[in-house]
Amino acid sequence: MDEKSRKPEDTPFKQQKLKAWQPILTPNWVIGTFAIVGLIFIPIGVVLHTESDNVVEYSIQYDGNGMTSSSNIVNIGSGCYLSEVDEGDSFNVEERGCRITFNIEKDMKAPVYLYYQLDNFYQNHRRYVQSRSDAQLRGDATASISDCSPMVKSGTGVFKYNSTAVKPIGDNTTDYTLMPCGLIVNSLFNDIYWVNKLVTGDETYYQNDTYQGKTLVNLVDQTGIAWKSDVETKFQNINLDELADADNTMMLWQNPRYRYIIPMYKGQEPIANKTAWTTNAPAYGVQDEHFIVWMRTAGLPSFRKLYGRIDTDLAAGTKLEFLVSSNFVVSTFQGKKSIVISTTSWFGGRNPFLGIAYIIVGALCMVLAILFFAKHKLSPRKLGDTRYLVWKNNH
Repeated sequence: MDEKSRKPEDTPFKQQKLKAWQPILTPNWVIGTFAIVGLIFIPIGVVLHTESDNVVEYSIQYDGNGMTSSSNIVNIGSGCYLSEVDEGDSFNVEERGCRITFNIEKDMKAPVYLYYQLDNFYQNHRRYVQSRSDAQLRGDATASISDCSPMVKSGTGVFKYNSTAVKPIGDNTTDYTLMPCGLIVNSLFNDIYWVNKLVTGDETYYQNDTYQGKTLVNLVDQTGIAWKSDVETKFQNINLDELADADNTMMLWQNPRYRYIIPMYKGQEPIANKTAWTTNAPAYGVQDEHFIVWMRTAGLPSFRKLYGRIDTDLAAGTKLEFLVSSNFVVSTFQGKKSIVISTTSWFGGRNPFLGIAYIIVGALCMVLAILFFAKHKLSPRKLGDTRYLVWKNNH
């Protein structure tokens, strides 16, 4: 009786009698499949590669490996090169700044995107990725911060600032609780880019005046750079009245590393050549879009993140100069920093690999189709007749 109860039910699934179809690999079927795949993949690859080539992109490295020799920094100056940790976070563009000029050789149709690029920075490290409190980032002042380890406290010796105020508030003997906490938050990229000068192909010079209706410093639009879902659902500033110990808490904008990066209130006015925001701040705290972009971690050690967008065309022959405040130290992890401007196509930025991959796969399929066809015609092999196959339905 027990033996009978353990018998699987008499159903097609449990008795492994489900209907199935398996192609019989005849020469015609194999040759046709390879040929069709090749005929589809090659045109797709050509289109993708052509679109990638149509993307206009310029990239200039201004700090990190390869920048120690004077030959590499002669065109931009040595101010942006940070060889020691204590040289970072100065926000002193006179001493730790440089001017980077892009010579536009091809027309760049709006929108032109401005990126910063980091190399050898592993945002995908497991401990780094997990060091955050999503509940805290959504505005929960009482959320657990255990997931933020090891970056929960500021450590002593750090002053906190009232955002862009020159003088610190409090003292540097307090071990402040970081709000928000975590490694991702407290490694925020804090270099600043401003458009400083623009010279058109006919040698018309713009610096302290407007270009196509905008002042140069506001030529880069820093809104709309983060994912809409992130902005609307994942980041909300904490109500300061809900903080249990505000005096011993260091908010993001009070951190000396970010006081010129993150506004402390909406509408905060900018400071020329000092703050990352160049108009009255559209958002503050964790709702600042530069912060939100940084919090979406990259999957590879070399990555780009969107800094802003230029909504005017840049004609060939234009010279576009950026003033850079270099604060983010990359020498500690043998990294690199670059500034990038680029247009995009209907499938994104420049990506020659995708088109080449399609072409290679398509070409291989066509070669295999030709080889199998030649083998089938020159040295055919007699196949069994599928009409004589017997299928047993009771097993």
